[in-house]
Amino acid sequence: MYSASFRLFRPRHPLARLAFALLGLVLVVALLALSLFAVAALAIGGGLFLLVGAVRRMLKPNAAAQPAARAAATAPGIIEGEYTVVETTSTRSPGR
Repeated sequence: MYSASFRLFRPRHPLARLAFALLGLVLVVALLALSLFAVAALAIGGGLFLLVGAVRRMLKPNAAAQPAARAAATAPGIIEGEYTVVETTSTRSPGR
């Protein structure tokens, strides 16, 4: 019967085993270093993105918020807003 298990090549010579073990260790360290640089690049990019957004918000004049802040200061019990009436149709059949 055919076995579906995967069998790795393991050399018999002790120096070859040591060489493959060191190669595996170097590969693991290289992948960890690459992931560390990737995380650092994403963190720096995200920080710059947030910094640019904050600078744009500070430099942009916010004229719409000033009258609303003044109105809220004069009338503390009033909440201002807009609404739209949406007409609904009945989903019931005409026979009911």
